[in-house]
Amino acid sequence: MSKKLVNRVLLVNDDGIDALGIRILKNVAENIANQVWVVAPIVDQSGVSCSVSLKSPFRVQKRSHTEYAVYGTPADCSLFAIKSAMANQLPDLVLSGINNGSNLGFETILSGTVGAAMMAMTLGIPAMALSQVSSEDNTPTNWHCATHLTQSIIRQLYALSTPKNICFNINFPNCQDEQIKGIKITKQGEPDVSQFVIANTQDPEGHDYFWFRAKRNQSVVDDIEKELDAVNNGYVAITPLTYERTDCAFYQQMQTAFKN
Repeated sequence: MSKKLVNRVLLVNDDGIDALGIRILKNVAENIANQVWVVAPIVDQSGVSCSVSLKSPFRVQKRSHTEYAVYGTPADCSLFAIKSAMANQLPDLVLSGINNGSNLGFETILSGTVGAAMMAMTLGIPAMALSQVSSEDNTPTNWHCATHLTQSIIRQLYALSTPKNICFNINFPNCQDEQIKGIKITKQGEPDVSQFVIANTQDPEGHDYFWFRAKRNQSVVDDIEKELDAVNNGYVAITPLTYERTDCAFYQQMQTAFKN
């Protein structure tokens, strides 16, 4: 039996507490932690980023001593767990996911999976967001890569001397684990919104409504320093993220310009 990595781990996600991805993650977590807590949304909360319920209360359904379903956002889940449910026994690590679908590049800004991890990180708890890239053609997601590699990657990342203002965004390519070319430490990269569309349709009474649709760019390019391109080329992409979004180089230029 492998040595436990931490005493207590918290699992959150944005696909919902009954999603397959978080069940897979729980199986992994039981191998690395003495105690596994699950605090996740009652329903799918994809695309809500790091939003929190500031203007309305949220309810919580207690399923067991260590499992809570939250009528709120993924960031609400992290906040509730760390500030309330686990306040007297804080987690050593927060794992968010495993998301059904990619969180790459611009998707990272939208992702509730990443948002929950970022919230935990800002509250001082080491955090990792995990996503299994899917084919996006309505075929069932192939969880093989995430199922077989998640534990070893978590162990490698947790062993690092990581700054407290960093969380990890991990994306597994859509393939079998033996087909993976390796691990790439990546950058978030420039936004690619070429596959984002607004679909206009009408309800039975003739009123317009709209669906927002986003697909991952499937084109393969050589710049595998970016997480989207690394995954498209068959690598596990791991990006260290922080909440600081200031463009430091242009910040210096502006400082100089406004001094003059």
